[in-house]
Formats: sequence, C-alpha cells, structure tokens
Amino acid sequence: MLLVLTYWCYLFLITSSLGLSIQKGFIRQKTHAIIIPFIGGFTITLFASIWSIFGGLGTLFELFITGVTLLLMILQRKHYRDYIFSLKAKLKSLPYYLKIVAVLIILFASAQCASAPYTIDNESYYIQTIKWLDTYGFVNGLSNFHFFLGQTSGWHILQSALNINGFTSFLNDLNGFYLILGNLYALEALGRYIKTKETYLQYTGLFPLFNIFLFQFISAPSPDLPIYVLTLIIFGEFITYYNKQQSTSIAILFLLGVFAIYIKVTAVFLLLFPVLLYLKHKGNIRRDLLKIIPLSICAFILFAIKNSIITGYPLYPLDSFSLKEVDWTLPLPLQQYLVQTTKHYAFFMTPEVYDSSTFISRTLHWLLLPKLHGFFNLSMCAMLLFFPIIILKSKTKKPLLILFVISILQLVFLWLTSPQYRFFFGFLMLLTMITLTIILQKEIYIKYLVILATLAIAVPLFIPFDLNQFTKNEFQLSLSRFSIDYLLTPHPKTKYTNATYKKVTEGNLQFNAPINIDFFWATGDCELPCIQEQQLQDFKAYFLEVPQMRTEKLSDGFYSKKVARE
Repeated sequence: MLLVLTYWCYLFLITSSLGLSIQKGFIRQKTHAIIIPFIGGFTITLFASIWSIFGGLGTLFELFITGVTLLLMILQRKHYRDYIFSLKAKLKSLPYYLKIVAVLIILFASAQCASAPYTIDNESYYIQTIKWLDTYGFVNGLSNFHFFLGQTSGWHILQSALNINGFTSFLNDLNGFYLILGNLYALEALGRYIKTKETYLQYTGLFPLFNIFLFQFISAPSPDLPIYVLTLIIFGEFITYYNKQQSTSIAILFLLGVFAIYIKVTAVFLLLFPVLLYLKHKGNIRRDLLKIIPLSICAFILFAIKNSIITGYPLYPLDSFSLKEVDWTLPLPLQQYLVQTTKHYAFFMTPEVYDSSTFISRTLHWLLLPKLHGFFNLSMCAMLLFFPIIILKSKTKKPLLILFVISILQLVFLWLTSPQYRFFFGFLMLLTMITLTIILQKEIYIKYLVILATLAIAVPLFIPFDLNQFTKNEFQLSLSRFSIDYLLTPHPKTKYTNATYKKVTEGNLQFNAPINIDFFWATGDCELPCIQEQQLQDFKAYFLEVPQMRTEKLSDGFYSKKVARE
C-alpha cells in the first residue's frame, strides 16, 4: 500500500511535468489543473509508441522519460511551482467533509491497488501484453501467437512505459492513479457548486457514487476505466463551456478525445463534444487547429503502425486493409473469429443461435440477461427513454440534448459491433448523475449520498463478499480483499501466484504453458512466450493454423503456419 502511494507520487511528477510543458509550450491556453496529468500521459504514450517500434519499454526508456521530465521540471520550475500552488488552492477550497472524502478515496484506492487484481482479462492478456512491450516493444505478428495480444491498447503502452519494471515487478496500478484524479475533478466541481449553486456542476460532481463499482477496475490496467474518467472530464468541460465558464481550451479537449480513441476505439464518439464546441466557436479558435492537427495525425499514424506490426491490419480490428506482402499478417479467419466472438459474447449467444435469431428476440434476450449484464442493459435503455423528461426539466437543455443524442449513437454503434455494458457505462454514468441531480435538488441529499458511497467502498475491500448474485463468471465470484500483508508491499500483479508452468514444443516454437490454471485463456505472470497448451491445440485443430517463430529470435515475431488436418 505504501509502495503504491509512493509510485503514484512518481506518476504525478512525471505526467504533470510533461503535461504542463505541452500545455505551456504548445497549446498556451488555460487548462483545468486536474487535466494536466492526462495530457502528460497522452504525450508519454506517443513517445513510448515511437520507442516501441524499435525496442522494448524497459529500464532504458524509463530512465529516458524520467530524465526528460525532471529536466523539464527544472527548466520550468516557476510554472511548475505555480501549477502546484494552483492545484493545492483548488483542493484547499473544498468543504471540510469533501476533503475527508478525498483522503478516504485515496487511502481506499491504494488499499485496493495493493490487493490481488480482480479483472480476469488481466490474467489472459494484460500482464502478457505489457511484458511483451517491456521486453521487445511492438513485435511483428504477435497476434499470431495469441490473438488477444492484437488488442494492445494505448493504455497498456502507457502502463508499460511507467511501470518501473527495471526496479520492481509489483506495480500495475496506473488505473488507481487516474481514478483518483477523476474523483478530485468531481469533488472540485461539487465544491464549486456549493459556493455558486450552478446546477451543471453537480452533473459531474456525483462521480464518487460509482466508486464501489469502478474500484474493481483499478488493481489491473483495464482500458475501460480511463475511458470512464475521460468521459467524465470531457463532458464536464463541455458543459462548462456551454455555461460560458471556460476552464480548458477546446484544443485540449480534442486531444483528450484523441487519447481516448488511442486507448479504445469504441470511445470514438467522445470526440464529438470538442468538435461541436469548435463549430460553435470557430470564429475565435480557428488557430487552434494548427496546434491539435499535428499531434492528432501523429496519434493516428502510430495507431496504424502499431496495428500493422502486431496484426498486419493497420485499422485493426477492421479488416478493410491488410499487409498482404508480409508474412506476419494474422490470417483473416482468426481475425474475424475474434470480432465475431466479441459480438456474440455481448449477447451470450452461440454464433448459430445469434444468426438464427430475429432482431426482436435478440433484443429481448440482451435486455433480460442475468445479473449485472441484464441490469446495466436495462438501465441504459430505461435511462434513454426517461432522459427527455430530464432535459425538459433542466436549465441547460442544449448540452444535455447533445449528450442524449451522442449516447444513442454510442449504443447504436455498439449494437452493431459488441453491446457490452462496459463499453457504454461511461454514458450511463453521466445520464444517471444528471438524473439524480434533477431529482435530488437539496444539497443535503447530495452530501449524504457522496459520504455513504465513499464509506461503502470499505465493505467489499475489507469484508468477504460473494458475487454470485451479480455475475455467473466462476472466475470472478469473489472480490479481492485487502490484507495487512499488503501494507508495505502490494500483492503480485497476478492472482495466480501458485501457478506452475511446463515447456512445450510446437514446430520451431518452444513456449511456456500453465499447468494448474483452469481458465482456458489465462496465462498469469509467466515468462515469455506463454500460452495455454489446450488453447493452441484447439485453434490448430479448428483453423488448421499454428504459430511459428519467424526466426530464431522472439523479437522477430511470429507467423501462422498452415497444417494438414489430422
């Protein structure tokens, strides 16, 4: 726990120093103090992506980025000192009870991050993705070895860039740091509401109500959580603009939207908020285009290069374009299998049942899914049906109407791809916060809700909690609890601490395979290369493809070799 808190101090120094340099030297317009570390994180992600083309994000890169940011901090020490004072003043102005809430959230978050990771995707590909990035950077055809690794996110690149793996193997807690920033942003908005009584500030101020759910994402680098936080901040600044209280430039909001897309393509509709602001104010900020276009183009080019190297598809997961002239391109049937599996999983249907179902039966099945899936699916649809009434009762109708339309676009887009609740939860969160604000107009209700929601975090964190009534995933039935053993040093970054492995040979490929992990996709924190033997054999039998090394060196990557049916 103490190591996690120390690590977050390091993250703050690195991201805020670089973020302030970009804001002062490039954008040169005012920016909300909490947003500065996000800009720093985006900049580091771009640097790390360039570095990953040529090599791993290990100790050398970490020393480089740390040295650069410390140098920048010294060179701009006056600006940095002013920034720290500005941030301190914002937090100091909070009402006393919100200061206590902020301290509790930070302590609970560090305890959660010090505990065993809960998200099962951490065991199937987060750990392995980051380990490949640490060791080799972008590897040609890595998705041929394990097609989940084709989903390498900008968030995993950032975690790899800042995990200090040359000094410790315990730190995997980027999510906790940025969730705290999201909470501080919300609490600062709530504090301003108490002083000014501007209702729109409450819309984002209720973000802490969702911490008990969001905390389950912070002990592993899930790309979903930063999207939720960025959704909060982008909309918060968008509606602030509409109320003529500019606190962040549109150029910065646009870059935050680009950052969100680089993390997860399903966040593409977040970019509509700054675009609509630009269209509204284009007479005043046309010059900002010259500032945001180069970074945006750079991000798109790096996105295409990353995908081209790892999968052979520049716009992966789209198969519209592929590198046919190279030997590492993921075979099309494997690429399509991942896309279709993701879509069918959202409906909990087999491909055969999905293809034979009607639109109505498929919709009803999706709405009535058991436990959390069905609950959130129904909640989103009910909220969209109910929200027009909220818009009519609100004093800020136009920005809420825009949010309503973008939420519908997001859900329609997901319906055509993969309508999993975690992909639209950010918008559900916003709609819920605004609805509660309109219904619960007395400040005392908001105060007690935020305090109770914060105290509730302690229940699953310190008390055994059975999730059987919330999920049917047998690998996610119990939450990770804090132990006094983690007070100084956190739990290892895998929950499978007792996993054992064996060496397996397949053609010219020798890999490590877990022996005592039952989850079909899981590998845990295994030495590279690592994959479940059963997974490789099943894919070999079904697709008649088997991963092979391109050369004798792992850094040269993999290709898929056709085999005869046995």
